[in-house]
Amino acid sequence: MHLAAGGLNLLNVNPGLLLWTIVTFTIVMIILAKYAWGPIIHALDERAEKIHGDIDKAEKLRNEAETLLSQYKSKLDAARDEAIEIVNEAKSDATNLKNKMLAETTAEVNAIKANSVKEIELSKAKAIQDIQATVIDMSIQVASRILEKQLKPEDHINFVKDELTKLKAKG
Repeated sequence: MHLAAGGLNLLNVNPGLLLWTIVTFTIVMIILAKYAWGPIIHALDERAEKIHGDIDKAEKLRNEAETLLSQYKSKLDAARDEAIEIVNEAKSDATNLKNKMLAETTAEVNAIKANSVKEIELSKAKAIQDIQATVIDMSIQVASRILEKQLKPEDHINFVKDELTKLKAKG
C-alpha cells in the first residue's frame, strides 16, 4: 500500500488486487447463477402467478357479484310490480264489492218501500171499507129509527147529536 500525501491513494490501480477482485466476483456470480438465481426467479414467478390468479379470481367474483346484483334488482323490480298489481287488484275488488253492496242495499230499500206502500194502500182500502160499512150500518140504523117514529126538528137535532157522540166514542 502506498501512502501519498499522508493518506491512501485511491486512484492507483493494483493489478493483483484487481485480478483477485474479478476472480472473486466471477466465482460469486457463478455460484449465485447456479444456486440462488434459479430459486429466486422461480419464487418470483410463483408469486407473479399467484398474484395473477388472485386478480383473475377477484375479477371472477366481481362479475358474479354484478350478476347477482342484477338478478336481485330484477327480482326486486318484479316484486315491486307484483305488489303494485296486488294493491290495484285489491282496490278494484273493494270498489266492485262497494258497488255490489250499494246496488243490493238500494234494491232492498226499494223493495221495502214498495212493500210499505202496498201495505199502506191495503190498510187505506180496508179503512175505507170499514168506514163504508160503518156508514151503511149507521144509515140503516138512522133510517130504521126515522121510520119508527116521526121526528120533530128538535128530535132530529138530538138524534144527530146522539149519533155523533156514539161515533166519537167508537173512534
